[in-house]
Amino acid sequence: MRLDAIREVFDHAGPFVTVHAEVSRSTADAVAQRESRWTTVRNDLRQAGVAAELVAEIGERLNENTHLPGEVRRTVVAAGGEVVLDEVQRGHSHWPELHDVAPLPQLAPWLAVEDSAYCFLLVNADRVGADLSLHRTLREPPVLEKVVDGEEFGLSKVPEGDWAQKEFQQSAENTWRQNATLVADAVDELVREHRPAAVLLAGETRARAEVQRAFAARGEIPTPHEVESGGRAAGASQAALWAEVRTVVDGLVAERDAAVAARLDEARGRGEGSATGIDEVAEALAQSKVEQLAVDLDALAERTVPTERLVGVALPDAAQQQRELPADRALVAAAALTGASLSVLPSTMSRGGGASALLRWG
Repeated sequence: MRLDAIREVFDHAGPFVTVHAEVSRSTADAVAQRESRWTTVRNDLRQAGVAAELVAEIGERLNENTHLPGEVRRTVVAAGGEVVLDEVQRGHSHWPELHDVAPLPQLAPWLAVEDSAYCFLLVNADRVGADLSLHRTLREPPVLEKVVDGEEFGLSKVPEGDWAQKEFQQSAENTWRQNATLVADAVDELVREHRPAAVLLAGETRARAEVQRAFAARGEIPTPHEVESGGRAAGASQAALWAEVRTVVDGLVAERDAAVAARLDEARGRGEGSATGIDEVAEALAQSKVEQLAVDLDALAERTVPTERLVGVALPDAAQQQRELPADRALVAAAALTGASLSVLPSTMSRGGGASALLRWG
């Protein structure tokens, strides 16, 4: 994942106020629970010296209705008396709620959820056209929807074996192929504009075959991953469709992570192009050599890195005044400030005690 969304956070001097809280309204007592938790957070922030005006603003943001179903988390980061990051994320997170004031923000809960996001385009096709929906993540509603409808070809009573039967069948197939071409055109346009990581093709068996054929004919669209469930007809099971979509996307995310781990192992095997362990990774970040940082945020939570190892990285003033920094916060900050991307991987895959990196050179 790119860290552009948090890059400017580290341009502020700090210290940083971080609040990561559950803000859902999906249960009857959700509001009461949230108010009770906020009372504790508010008192702790005030005792830490956070200005009352800023505490009030954070409270207002946490109490806003996001209008999102299910579990919803909100991450708010403030520095210098103003909010510098405010992100809402839908879905379950294993990270506990947190709030603190520190030289660097604690973005691990936000990163863990953000890294699991996988942008895909779902194509739910029949012989007339398709419903297209672009999803940034499985946990959220589509960010874009489009309906493609071609020409309908109604059934007609034609005597079996009659000369007209073959003509009718040929006309029907031509229409279906033309409709599939319209779908492929729309998919091509969306893929070029939004660059999803994958295209998933669901719907009627014959329609999927025609759309696949239309894709293959142009040779520019990545081969879609087929989903056997779905369909546009009334009564088509949405539950079955999304259960299969989830299975496919989870598999693609696992493949993505395995590919990063394989690149790390290959680089280690060559003896170049990688850094392993907190010390080597910090040194590489200090030289802006890291292309992709791989971290196990849980494994790094209790570890530290000497601030002097990151000399050369324009860390916030509050962080530079410390002798050592929490490893998870410091490495993420350095990655964002030096233009590196990030993958959240278990240490069994990333190795190095939870910190490894692919290098731009060296």
